[in-house]
Amino acid sequence: GAYSPHSSQKTRTMQSDVFSHFSIPVQRAIADKGFFAPTESQIKAIPPIMAGRNVLLIAPTASGKTEAAFLPVADALIRAKPQPHGIKVLYITPLKALNRDMLLRLQWWCKRLDLRLGVRHGDTTPKEREAQAMVPPDVLITTPETLQALLTGRIMRQHLASVKYVIVDEVHELACDKR
Repeated sequence: GAYSPHSSQKTRTMQSDVFSHFSIPVQRAIADKGFFAPTESQIKAIPPIMAGRNVLLIAPTASGKTEAAFLPVADALIRAKPQPHGIKVLYITPLKALNRDMLLRLQWWCKRLDLRLGVRHGDTTPKEREAQAMVPPDVLITTPETLQALLTGRIMRQHLASVKYVIVDEVHELACDKR
């Protein structure tokens, strides 16, 4: 089509207003976190994720990738409540250290949005494993190796049957590896 400065402005306004497409609880959490305008990563990634498309997000550190990937998924969970029993989001990350960072970062969002969050890796205590088997989290942060082990267990495999969303963090770390 022909170039129109007005349509270009309208597109920019719609893109920069991606937070307004979230449910009220997510919008409130975003404001409480102090995010007043989306980053470029969020502007580009949130709409296709909300539309249910697969997205590969490549962006610099501290560009809002975690929220760009997680908030549309959290929003979908909130809108779809009540949810069936089981894990709905699998957040796969290659390193235990990153796993812990993600836990702390996502803990705030999940607590604020009333979503249960769990972490599972080689250092997860037997007590924590048992608790996850009894009451699975909505969101599970794990490593590729631990996911492989979870798939062999009957109870956790049943909980994983309800997964609707998979977020793979640091996919480049996994692409060069046997994992």
